[in-house]
Amino acid sequence: MNQTSLDILQRLPDEFQYRELKGIELRTERQSQEQRERTEAENQQWIAHWESQATDKERARAQYQAAVNRGQAVCAIASLILLSFMLIPGLNRMAERTLKLYEWTHSPATTTATTVTNAHPYSNKTTAPVAQAKVVPFRPLKQHRGPHFYDDTPTGSYDYVLERDGSTAVPIPSPCNGIIGRVWFQGRTGNLSTGFGAGQIVEVACDGGKLWLFGHLVKGSPTKQPGDRITKGEDIGIQGKTGRTSGVHIHNQIHEYSIGIDGVPVRGARITDRKLTQPLIDEYRDFLATGGDK
Repeated sequence: MNQTSLDILQRLPDEFQYRELKGIELRTERQSQEQRERTEAENQQWIAHWESQATDKERARAQYQAAVNRGQAVCAIASLILLSFMLIPGLNRMAERTLKLYEWTHSPATTTATTVTNAHPYSNKTTAPVAQAKVVPFRPLKQHRGPHFYDDTPTGSYDYVLERDGSTAVPIPSPCNGIIGRVWFQGRTGNLSTGFGAGQIVEVACDGGKLWLFGHLVKGSPTKQPGDRITKGEDIGIQGKTGRTSGVHIHNQIHEYSIGIDGVPVRGARITDRKLTQPLIDEYRDFLATGGDK
């Protein structure tokens, strides 16, 4: 209310002054009420907008969590399926090897064989029958050293070349009746500078005896799998030059061994005393040289 309005109001009679002031008061109160209502309405709109956003966020969060849960469930199912594909073949092979070992140890021919004296400390089994089909595939055959390969083998090990009719692509006969141990590839094929390891390896655990490790075979040539039975003179693979070598030859190591719960021989300590290994190698060479007559 400006000064002019006040002057006019003061010249009015008291009754009219009261009425005018009361009207001003009512208008002011009404304007204040309208302002409060507008403010309250704006606040309600803001609260409703905030609640709507919160609901949308919660809905989005729930959808995201549901998607995560579905993804985790799919991954878990896929993992179980993949794990089953990985485990089932191995379990089947283990069962087959255990069955083979049981059948061999309980076969009439085996149980009637005589017990070997000075048997392997881990083995209580008896040897398979000595009678075998005459082995002739590798005769005539020579064994010699180099000069096209380098023998730097550790004490108790042997490197030598097998040759048949001028060829070194010679199948390697098993030195005994026994069980195949590990069949694996070690290192990288190359010369003495670029290669390392013994390449393609086959382990043969002789009944009541020792485990023979054959190295440098042709990759992929092994004819048996771990846990398989093998007969003396039966081929285990082809002589090659995998791993670190300057030429085709065979590497032999002789070890102690035990039998694992799956029926597969477990290679133990290597025998380094040549007084123990040399007679075994000599006997094997005589066997090779005579084509199985000895």
